[in-house]
Amino acid sequence: IDDYKLREVFEKIEMPLIEILAAIEDWGIKIDKNSLKKLNRAITQRTKKLTRQICESAGEEFNLNSPKQLGYIIFEKLKLGNSRVKKTRGGQKSTAEDILEELAPNHPIIKLILEYRDGFKIKSTYVLPMLKLTDNQDRLHSNFIQTGTATGRLSSQKPNLQTIPQESIWAQNLRSAFLAPPNKTLVAIDYSQLELRLLAHVSGDKKLKQAFIENQDIHRLTASQVFNLPMEKIDADMRRIAKTMNFGIIYGMGARSFSKVSGLPMEAATRFIKEYFEGFPGVKIWQDNIKMEVKTFGFITNINGRRRWFLNSLSGRPDFDHEFERAAINMPIQSFEADIIKLAMIETFKILKERGWLYDKAKLVLTIHDELLFEISNDILKTAIELLVKSLENIYPLDVPLLVEVKTGQNLQEMKKYSEKFY
Repeated sequence: IDDYKLREVFEKIEMPLIEILAAIEDWGIKIDKNSLKKLNRAITQRTKKLTRQICESAGEEFNLNSPKQLGYIIFEKLKLGNSRVKKTRGGQKSTAEDILEELAPNHPIIKLILEYRDGFKIKSTYVLPMLKLTDNQDRLHSNFIQTGTATGRLSSQKPNLQTIPQESIWAQNLRSAFLAPPNKTLVAIDYSQLELRLLAHVSGDKKLKQAFIENQDIHRLTASQVFNLPMEKIDADMRRIAKTMNFGIIYGMGARSFSKVSGLPMEAATRFIKEYFEGFPGVKIWQDNIKMEVKTFGFITNINGRRRWFLNSLSGRPDFDHEFERAAINMPIQSFEADIIKLAMIETFKILKERGWLYDKAKLVLTIHDELLFEISNDILKTAIELLVKSLENIYPLDVPLLVEVKTGQNLQEMKKYSEKFY
């Protein structure tokens, strides 16, 4: 710990967090079991129907959950895909979701398979484990893991509540099963564009920092830079492409990935990235320094000293080396983000405890990446929100403002932007 200069991370972040995670695990979150049982029946009926339709379309019965059997139907029997389809380590053609989505326009069976998989995943990953693990007080207790990720992000298991889906057709039903107890409200406090604000801070890019200081629309500004147009001339599609690029930059996204995600041709994607770095040169310099650092030292540290090793970063294989560079670029941002969330958990816990609200009146029940979810009594709601927001927006001194957005509701699905007039 001392050799790697990690004492501050250890003593100021990780150790104080233990008490808080233990409390969150012990408290759990209120669950509507009847709603989950109803959802389980609905998914079961739908997946049975989809299984029949898929097997009829394939002309034979097979195990939809077997990648080998599914691969045979798609690639051998129906002759979908081509020789360039990505293969697994075992040499079989991959039936991963991204592959199937590319094949979806070629045959109606693929959309049915994707819908089946979605239902199967929601049921097996969330619905059944949640029904099994919810206690006789109708509260669900997840296990939080401090050492489960390379970047310092928290993870959870039994069940995993860090990835409660939003895109699935079943997501609304699932999210509505997470409840506020009687006379209390769920309060979600979410950091606004946290990763991009951290990128502005660590890269020192003047234009990016100024945009956040002036509270500009960062995606519109990026589009303006890249398309060489005034901000008022930027349309919704241009802004969407710029938003994809802004978040892609954090993850070291190259032209090929950006082309695929944005829908732009490869040539246009390459030009877009070039224009982006010309508009925000500080980001380009920072990324180049990270690449050089990982090749020179074999590790990357974040602003607080947290370290991730990349000892095999010089493999000589371009595809392998690119993956190392991508992960190295992402590490200082994602781990810095994790540190801020952990500090926020520590500080809000302290505030609630000092006020005498902890346990009965207010508690932190869940953390989902940039968001903290509280359960707060209605009689202290306004005061508690004001205190928590002030604390979270001043948790770490950055070159740009830290801002949070607050949503409230009686269940996770029906959360609305907080307004005092509703309470």
